[in-house]
Amino acid sequence: MCIAMPAQVLAVDGTGATVDWAGRRMRAATLIVPDVEVGEWVLVAAGAIIQRLAPAEAIQIRAALLATRLANAGDQEGDPSADS
Repeated sequence: MCIAMPAQVLAVDGTGATVDWAGRRMRAATLIVPDVEVGEWVLVAAGAIIQRLAPAEAIQIRAALLATRLANAGDQEGDPSADS
């Protein structure tokens, strides 16, 4: 399963962009949004920037994803299948 994550654009060059994704730097293709600029918030899925986000929207999505992750981690405590 692929989940789209909000990230902030750190650098743009001829082959793509470097984005900050939850504290990690990663490369993302800019084929869908070729005119992305440094500082913008974007949605990244499967290694590609798929749309721009307003800063408030990016923060809201990140918070929701973090809450979901924490809830799922709590649900898996004591579940032997969670170790696989």
